[in-house]
Amino acid sequence: MLVLDEKQQILEVNSALSVLLGLPSTLLLNQSFSQFILPEDRPVFDRYCQRLAEFKEPQICELRLEKKDSAPLWMHVAATLVPVAGGPPECHLVFGDFTAFMQREKSLERLYVMLAQVNHAIVHYRESHELYRAICRIAVKHGKFRMAWVGLVDGPGGQLKPVAHDGHEDGYLQCVHININPGSAFSQGPIGQAFLKNQVVASTESDPAFQQSPWRHEMLKHNFRAVAAVPFHLNNAVIGTLILFAETPYAFSEEELHLLRQIGSAVSFALECIEIESRRQRAELALRESEAQNRAFIHAIPDLIFRNSRDGRYLDVHAPDPRLLAAPREAILHHKIEEFLPKRVATRCLQAIAAALDTRTLQELIYTLMIAGRKRRFEARIAPCTADTVLTIVRDITELEKNGK
Repeated sequence: MLVLDEKQQILEVNSALSVLLGLPSTLLLNQSFSQFILPEDRPVFDRYCQRLAEFKEPQICELRLEKKDSAPLWMHVAATLVPVAGGPPECHLVFGDFTAFMQREKSLERLYVMLAQVNHAIVHYRESHELYRAICRIAVKHGKFRMAWVGLVDGPGGQLKPVAHDGHEDGYLQCVHININPGSAFSQGPIGQAFLKNQVVASTESDPAFQQSPWRHEMLKHNFRAVAAVPFHLNNAVIGTLILFAETPYAFSEEELHLLRQIGSAVSFALECIEIESRRQRAELALRESEAQNRAFIHAIPDLIFRNSRDGRYLDVHAPDPRLLAAPREAILHHKIEEFLPKRVATRCLQAIAAALDTRTLQELIYTLMIAGRKRRFEARIAPCTADTVLTIVRDITELEKNGK
């Protein structure tokens, strides 16, 4: 409770309010009450006093009071004018502290915004290191954390190696070494335990988990009064942790922990997508290299090469010497064997194609064709390619047979 005179000077203050403001009552007396109100809320209090004087009826409002070295106090204020014999009335104010409720609401609001921004970053960034940096920036800018950093495990039984950070780092990451070995003293704090237990761990400076951290003094030195560690996964294994530091000894609620778990799940999902895309790109590159190699092999072969369907249709043609073809390549493509080869030769080829596909074995045949008015001998090797196509390699053996080879 507080009693003010007509100039808003403090006449009386009870011990409860002096404790909230962090000052003894003797230092509060005869002080202007407005100096303890957050500057943005002072116009609100002035209008409040004007209504009280105008209507002479009890008034209520909400104010934020400034407290040294602490976050503002949210107060529900009820005021009444009390007549004083022989003088102006006094203003009696009764305060209700709902700071904890507002802190919780503001924290939830920031975490919801942070989660939305993280989801946006997941869509935008395609590299994990870019995503880590973005998440740290989001945590500081939208989550209002004093500092945020991401640590990845560095080898089996090793340490969490910082890979990104934002906020008031001030050399902190050079001083601490978070071990993930369960038997190590350097893994007993909230950060190491979050990784080892695969769960969000949050604690304030008064919690046992915080007290057990070997880096407690460094955290307090950097004004880190509360910490939340959020593990994330890749391929069903914890690979790192997002660490968030607050400058007030704030205890996270279950709803806030749930939002932090959602943030961890979103990061894990993003890493899985990045890994899938990376594997796809590697496979695509390997396929392109394989195709280039196959093309190089084919171009180095001097023989005719055909790809045929079961019914003898030409699906592809490779002809280093087009003069050996029964017709131009463009005329052959997508047409059937019997349209260009003599019936007897075409029948043998179709039988060999069917046998290659049915038995999944290599088939060979030798035949004679008239090419440009000259009789030529060919050797064909027909191998199954896919379920319904074969690869046929045709070699001109005319000169070989002449020479008896």
